[in-house]
Amino acid sequence: MPSSSDVALGQLRVSWLLLIVVGLVVAGFVVLAPTIGLLLEQRGDIAALEAQVAEQREHVETLEEDVARWEDPAYIEAQARDRLFFVYPGETSFVLLDDRSALETASSDVPSATLEAPSSDWSAALASSFLLAGLTDQAPTSVGPTPEPQ
Repeated sequence: MPSSSDVALGQLRVSWLLLIVVGLVVAGFVVLAPTIGLLLEQRGDIAALEAQVAEQREHVETLEEDVARWEDPAYIEAQARDRLFFVYPGETSFVLLDDRSALETASSDVPSATLEAPSSDWSAALASSFLLAGLTDQAPTSVGPTPEPQ
């Protein structure tokens, strides 16, 4: 005979204690789900920050190696010769300029493709200017366009 705390739903028997436990599990899941999501997000952030710290440590080690190089007099001499073009007395220094890179990076556009025909004939203007200058008796200030008063 079923007890008074059991409810019959068809063939399924459900006790009140089972309903309370299931309700508490569901309530616990609802309460803890955002906290677990936050925990997983924070673990991802921590992993990203640890990777960043490792990268910065490698960078610091590289910088420390660079600082250690400056302790060597031969390295300082090489840097002074390369960067500042220092030479010992009696030595002759030559600086070679490599202009090939400028030619290689020059634009491949043909400038003559954008040229326009001139509106006047420059050779006729040159000849008339030459003849005017050689055959005139006027002062140079009176020949040609007059400057505008200011």
